[in-house]
Amino acid sequence: MNIGFYHDAAGTRHAGGIAVYTQQMAAALSRSNDVYLYTQRGEPAPIVRESDVTVIETPSFDSDWPVSLEEALPLGSQDWTKARMTLWAERNGVIDHIDDTLDVLFTAHYLDDLLLSNLVDVPTVYTYHRLSDIGVGAKLQHAFSATELILANSPETADRVESAFDVAVEEIVYPGVDTDRFRPDAKPVISSSDPIILFVGRLVESKGIDELLEAVARLEGDQELHVVGRGDQERIRRRARDLGIAESVVLHGEVPHPELPGYHAGADVFCLPSHDESFAMANVEAMACGLPVVTADLEAIRTYLANGDNGLLARVGDSQDLADKLRLVLESSTLRARLGEQARADAQAFGWRTQARRLEAFCYDALDIEESVEEGRPDQPHPSTV
Repeated sequence: MNIGFYHDAAGTRHAGGIAVYTQQMAAALSRSNDVYLYTQRGEPAPIVRESDVTVIETPSFDSDWPVSLEEALPLGSQDWTKARMTLWAERNGVIDHIDDTLDVLFTAHYLDDLLLSNLVDVPTVYTYHRLSDIGVGAKLQHAFSATELILANSPETADRVESAFDVAVEEIVYPGVDTDRFRPDAKPVISSSDPIILFVGRLVESKGIDELLEAVARLEGDQELHVVGRGDQERIRRRARDLGIAESVVLHGEVPHPELPGYHAGADVFCLPSHDESFAMANVEAMACGLPVVTADLEAIRTYLANGDNGLLARVGDSQDLADKLRLVLESSTLRARLGEQARADAQAFGWRTQARRLEAFCYDALDIEESVEEGRPDQPHPSTV
């Protein structure tokens, strides 16, 4: 089967969650299919470079955003990049390549789906990775997209999509984790004589970074909070100073995804107290590294994390409860070891190869392709089985 993925940043080392999902899924599917990744020119991610994925590059448009149009157009910088990329693709034969080569094309951004589903002749599949707000983009996509096959990355996302738009989500395909790369025996790149709490995520309020800073300020004794992710680092520094923990907070900035296991290896506990998540792949990556995870008590996270079994759940937005959960883990090496061991075992159910087989089987069924998958469609993990 010839499968295509279209994402502006999925061919580069510096990529966010959806781009990483695209990279990993494309690489896993390339083991038994011809897979094409349509993306902007950039430094290729190792997982893409080392796989059998064929990369079709467009020029990079990331630096072309005209700031003067910020207020005039209902487009952000990422939307503008995607629009320019697709316009170039249409004018330079990439759309023809898609039609001549692929059996199916996957997109994961509303504008990619809106444009490409009306430009290409091959079936398109759109994957919802989250749906928190129904904005102008989502409404335009729902009104004008020609895509008929819709996936979601979690049951919670599927419920939101079906309730908002009265459409059927065909299949749930979870994000995965590279259990060969994310493993407990990675070489540490951070160290301290004090316990280390690790946060990996964007430095925005919705990821709970402010509550985490407040929780660390409530802890007794000495510990360090290591923060990995892009965003306003100066705001985090100011908040840490205001809370009196500036000396305990270490900001690493954005780190290429393949290098993250080294940070997990040096940490004692992972914490992601988000306000809202559709899955939170960062949690599962930490679990695969054998780290105890303290995270938010959200429906999507309960898909893979059972409180007290393979991690601890804290009430959303409650820095005191978060501090209490962190204290439990930091003060007990026995609890850390037990949670980490179970977390590593349970993360195996979310390996990329398992999720890729599920997506592959969906394609054969939905597109009515006669060839079948030898191993069949694997069952998805359920909270009661992890």
